[in-house]
Amino acid sequence: MVRDPAQDLALLRRFEPVIRYVHGELFLPMSVADYVADSRLVARDGQQVRVLAERGSLTLDGLAELGLSEADHNLSLEHVEAALNRREYRAWRRRPEREKFRASSRFAAVSLPSRLIDVGLRLTLLLRGRVPGGFAAAAHEAYVRSEHYQQPHYYAHVTCDGGYTILQYWYFYAMNDWRSTFGGVNDHESDWEQVTIYLVPEEVVATETAALRPAWVAYSSHDEVGADLRRRWDDPDLSRVGEHPVVFAGAGSHSGSYLQGEYLITSELPLPAWLSRVSAIFKGDGAGLLRIPYIDYKRGDGATVGEGGDLAWTPVLVEDTTPWVRNYSGLWGLDTEDPFGGERAPAGLRYNRNGTLRASWERPVAWAALDMLAPTAAEAHDEIVSIRDRLVTRLAESEQRLSERRDVLRGAHAAEMALGIPSNHPGRQVVELDHEVAETRRQVAELTSLLEGAERSLERPAPVQSPHAHLRHRALPLGQDQLVQGRALRVWTALSASLGLLILGILMLVGLASTQAILWLGGAMIVIEALLRRRLVPLLLGAGVVVVAAFGIWAIVSIVLGHLGQGVGVLLIIGALYMGLSTLREATR
Repeated sequence: MVRDPAQDLALLRRFEPVIRYVHGELFLPMSVADYVADSRLVARDGQQVRVLAERGSLTLDGLAELGLSEADHNLSLEHVEAALNRREYRAWRRRPEREKFRASSRFAAVSLPSRLIDVGLRLTLLLRGRVPGGFAAAAHEAYVRSEHYQQPHYYAHVTCDGGYTILQYWYFYAMNDWRSTFGGVNDHESDWEQVTIYLVPEEVVATETAALRPAWVAYSSHDEVGADLRRRWDDPDLSRVGEHPVVFAGAGSHSGSYLQGEYLITSELPLPAWLSRVSAIFKGDGAGLLRIPYIDYKRGDGATVGEGGDLAWTPVLVEDTTPWVRNYSGLWGLDTEDPFGGERAPAGLRYNRNGTLRASWERPVAWAALDMLAPTAAEAHDEIVSIRDRLVTRLAESEQRLSERRDVLRGAHAAEMALGIPSNHPGRQVVELDHEVAETRRQVAELTSLLEGAERSLERPAPVQSPHAHLRHRALPLGQDQLVQGRALRVWTALSASLGLLILGILMLVGLASTQAILWLGGAMIVIEALLRRRLVPLLLGAGVVVVAAFGIWAIVSIVLGHLGQGVGVLLIIGALYMGLSTLREATR
């Protein structure tokens, strides 16, 4: 179907999202034409780097031509010419127009082991390609010099799939500075994010051209996949300004969320591919031990782009045939060749880094796990009617086959009896026929059950489900009890892992790293953390329960080994303590 660009643009403007950023965000969605014009294009073949187009010479049309002619090479755009040096970086940080950002302690929401693992991740940055220091500052300087600075753009793609009309809003950022500016997991030059709105026809339409209404919205997000990406249009999690959904963008990461707040994001510890496959075997049993915590700030207290906000959108329609979208499959920023991928620039809105098509672009309905849902109740009804009719036909065929195979079975059994073969030791042919009849009966029973379900759903509409019924994981911001309140706890959670490793290293250096010393060190750190979190009493109670349980196990083992008096005596003491505590609790009620 040939789409009308004017109608598509009207739909896009009607539902275009409102994005609320964090106070201190450096990068807003920009013009890709501006970015390309101030970038150079390089081809990497091993250690060899060829410059295909210098800065100032490249356009979107030129990018499309080179992307097609050099498609066999590893292409990447490089926007930042050089990272700022130490002096330039300090001057950039002191600029009065820069918004100041106040961070929460990501470590306060997680345990000490997670903080120790984080040290390992920081060390891996020394061993792999990464975005250098001062790079984000240089990217910001280039961004504010761009021709359409303070004119946020989105690149809109309208398509139809599975009965849905799909509006995709793609946002391009010059930099993802989550790590360097906001303490996140990674930095990479350029960033693509998206919001997708799924429209369906109105149930009752008086005109020939069906009016459309929004049914679902999906935001690209860190830890969410499939159905967890989307929310129903009537979901209370979804804020709207009129018909415009509100997105709370992550500071530096630009990942979208429905609820305002601070989110604990966990990232897999970077591992080689073979070790990742091994760890995947244990996903259900503690794979979280290999995950590192970060906070994604989505406070929405900074600039707002869109309806009623500080800045208005500049929309640009793109199609699957738009030359720069289709022909350029390289990276949109510096290729650090990071083996774990986190510090490499992304590919474009149509492609993954390996050149395959993005699922969200190629299969937007499947990307949000909407294939199983009919767009409207009328279509769902028609599909159930169609399924019922097919089931009726299949059931009649199965019943006919059952009747025929049962007749054959009875004839074969009668023939064996005539030959003197006893019924309790039938021949091979009768056994096979009996199995075939049993399997056909099972199919008839299954089809009958499905048919009853289809007819029941036609007689009685399915109950309206909760807006969250489809979610396996509902992303929620951290509560106030999970955020750092006191300065002492902030300092402790930031330094405790490093301090523990330092003391352990000193103990090993001077030859005092005995098992007893390590246990004392670990215990002291646990007690300090409990004190700062005001959880010392629960810690002591928990330790007491562990000690009592250990004595109970020791008593049982003693009885089994023949030390009856010793074991029974310990059990009696444990029983007396339990009875005493229970009596005291009742007396103080």
